[in-house]
Amino acid sequence: MAEDYTKELAGISTYLKSDDSENSKTHLIYPLFKKLFGKDFKIEAAASNADTYIEGKLLVELKSKKNQWLSGFYQSLHYAKKGLSYPVVCVITKDFLGLWDIKDIPEQARKLASQADSQKAPNEIGKTNANKSSKALTSDISKSAFFRINIDVVDSLFSEEKSHDIEIREFLKSLKNLDSIRIQINTYDFIDQIEYLKKFYDDPIEAVHCFYGIIGFWDVTSIIIDNDPEDCDIQLVSRQTGRISEQIQIKPKYKPEFKKYVESRYIFTNEGSGLTVDYYFSRFDEVITRINPEYAKQHGIFFTDINLSKFALWYVHDKFEKKLSANYVVFDPAGGSGNLVTSWKGHLKHKIVSELQPDLLKTIERRMRLTVENDDDLLAAGYTIIPKTSENIGLNFLDRSAVDYLDELKKALSNKYLKLDKPLAFLLNPPYKNTDENIQSREGIDAEYDINSDILELTGPDAGKERYLAFLGQIVNIAKAQNSEDSSLEPILLIFTPTSWLIPRPTFSSFRKEFDKYFKYESGFIINSKEFFKLKGKWPLSFTIWSFKKNSKGNINKLKITDLTHLNSNDLAINWDGNLKDIKKIMTPLINGGKIIKFDNSRGDIRNTLPKITKSEKIIQQPRYNIYRNRTKDEKDVKIISGFPLKDDRHTRIKAPHGSTTGEFIGFMDDVTPVRLKMDTCNRLTNNPDRVWFRLDTVFLNINSTKIFNGPADNRSYCAYDLISAKSTFSWFALTKALNGQYPIWANQYDIWAPNITKKKEKYYYSLCFAFALAENRAVVTKFEKDNPVNGASEVFVDNPFSPLNPDSFWSQVLDKEITQKPKLAFELVELIKSLYRMFVKNHCKSGKIINIGLHNESYFKYFEYPDFLTPNSGIIQIKKYAELNGHEDLDSIVIQITEKTKEVKAEIYNLLINEFKYFE
Repeated sequence: MAEDYTKELAGISTYLKSDDSENSKTHLIYPLFKKLFGKDFKIEAAASNADTYIEGKLLVELKSKKNQWLSGFYQSLHYAKKGLSYPVVCVITKDFLGLWDIKDIPEQARKLASQADSQKAPNEIGKTNANKSSKALTSDISKSAFFRINIDVVDSLFSEEKSHDIEIREFLKSLKNLDSIRIQINTYDFIDQIEYLKKFYDDPIEAVHCFYGIIGFWDVTSIIIDNDPEDCDIQLVSRQTGRISEQIQIKPKYKPEFKKYVESRYIFTNEGSGLTVDYYFSRFDEVITRINPEYAKQHGIFFTDINLSKFALWYVHDKFEKKLSANYVVFDPAGGSGNLVTSWKGHLKHKIVSELQPDLLKTIERRMRLTVENDDDLLAAGYTIIPKTSENIGLNFLDRSAVDYLDELKKALSNKYLKLDKPLAFLLNPPYKNTDENIQSREGIDAEYDINSDILELTGPDAGKERYLAFLGQIVNIAKAQNSEDSSLEPILLIFTPTSWLIPRPTFSSFRKEFDKYFKYESGFIINSKEFFKLKGKWPLSFTIWSFKKNSKGNINKLKITDLTHLNSNDLAINWDGNLKDIKKIMTPLINGGKIIKFDNSRGDIRNTLPKITKSEKIIQQPRYNIYRNRTKDEKDVKIISGFPLKDDRHTRIKAPHGSTTGEFIGFMDDVTPVRLKMDTCNRLTNNPDRVWFRLDTVFLNINSTKIFNGPADNRSYCAYDLISAKSTFSWFALTKALNGQYPIWANQYDIWAPNITKKKEKYYYSLCFAFALAENRAVVTKFEKDNPVNGASEVFVDNPFSPLNPDSFWSQVLDKEITQKPKLAFELVELIKSLYRMFVKNHCKSGKIINIGLHNESYFKYFEYPDFLTPNSGIIQIKKYAELNGHEDLDSIVIQITEKTKEVKAEIYNLLINEFKYFE
């Protein structure tokens, strides 16, 4: 019976997790080493003051904090100069444990250790050599460990606790086998090892194929078989299992180094815990993204978390179909890493998998083969890969008619004496790639896929540029084709997608009308993409279930989707191979905690709150205004055609013309550079400070881009010219700022809608919005000099509509009287801003104008010849900058108060929107 080390390993675990000092937790370490090594175990005085020493085998150095591991590493090497003998060193700190075979550490580290003064204490040498080590060397030392634990690098396959337990037990295994050391390739450094394999190949993708070709045979006993040193073929054989890998191609000149590399390493698995080689396959998409990022980008590849895949299929089982494999033929036309079709062990039977790319298809087949070989049930069920990987081609799901593709499926199944006699269950996570971009970048890596005209006819050309929409279009066509052959066959669709087509966004509305004629919505959920995908941003990712229901008038699909964006990857890191009753017991509380979101356009569009204006004698909703425009025929060979200042390099840097060279009105670029403009078609421009201009985006995705100027922004501009238009635009602006970074993920793809402002809070709410804009606007006082950018251009003086001192400003004429004194929050902010202006005039600008005050490098001055200046009505951003640059503490003290009060106002606007107006309910 194997000896039980549970208690001793718990001590190691506690040490790793404890914030206590080294001295107060050293006792936790001793029991394991004492039990393992008996009388050979020595500490402190008996070991030249080393923490733990096993003669001829091991030296252990303990530290308190993780950032001390490197000094501990060098300290452990220095004990050799104190007469101790050991081939392996171990360092244990908070959150980190490492084992190194001294002969395998980087040469530079070995050199630093050998040159150290033998008379100095090991702890002193440890710190000295750690300080001498570059980041690159530190990284190399870390990677040279044959075993590592990084507690803060969590493996998403398991819960944090389970991952830790697996690693601690693997540590015990390593200690028991110190005489036959191989470097462990584990879940958090295996991609680094694939990076190393790139040196043996001209194409980095071949390194990926090499790794996945041998991974299932790579254990602590594996050796390379090379029957002919002159050719490129080699194989890996496991002496433990007797199994032999497929042939791998390595150029003869690289064979000795490759053999040495492979035979000094092994793949870390733990069958009892569920960590098998299949897990490494499950991260194939992530591997591709690291090894060849352009390949992944152009193919639209995203790593589908293995536990998310398992959860999605459990969700199908729980909410929709208990016997998926019995009633449907499961087909994934975008197999990727194969996570979806391999994840529901024991529940998904015979599967059909295809891919557009042969590189992806090869990996799926390897994964399927290894999975099936180790599972009798799966072996009986089987699988079909289309096309055969021996053909070294992919099957483009998009470039042929639905009937042709259906024939391909039937042909592939008939070769296995099977029939397509059940409805298809399309199960996929298609590429999320917009193809409206540089075609050349895709053609170079075979990512430019033709799309069949039948698909584009269904999606429309714009929607067809979204690759996942093209997949949906083909699925509709194949489902129609299968149903037309046999009306009893009604396919289903189980799919991960972005949410924009579900609402739908305007680009996708015509496609949804067609889609809804054939598919009925059943159920679905959304999660946070960033939590489960290797992405920079976060957005809602949906998994939706649809059943084929032909209805020429269109199925009435009212999408109610469960919001599970609160889930993190650790929540789904459970034992998915357990029984369904236990899984349901764990998952039900998580699902029940999700809010049901109505995915449609019923909330409206905030633009509808804008008052009507006149355009060419017609009454219309105020349209957005863009500074940029098309080049005219007369401007074909003219160099200066925009309204930028002459010295602004945007005349040549920006392709589209902006404004007009002789415009008599002023707009602003995002950085507050002024631009000359001609009058717009709605006659909204003026040189008086009697209106305010906004950059206002219509979707939540872009709400961080909103701004306020005293002239049109370069795009998406709307104008406030009276109280009614001010209420609409100021509320819109304040809403975006208050909700930025705080809106629920599910709203990411929605148009911003107007809040339902209660009568009781209406005046107070608008008062807050006006005050907030007074503090946050970017209006400036400046002057666009004459004959700039061309001769004949007139001088234009730009005034500030937010000046509280100018009785003719928009603020004074329209908004000031709208500020309520009870509640007093908005009033307090306004009074602070007024006091800033009064102090500025009293202490700094009594004469009515000051010049050469340090603002000459600001974008609204730097392109002109005249000296920079301020007036009593200058913009608040100008006064703040003046105070900052010139160290005026009297102004700075008020600015600090304004900043704090603005935060309070913003928080109150958020409170009203969420708690009073129930904005997201």
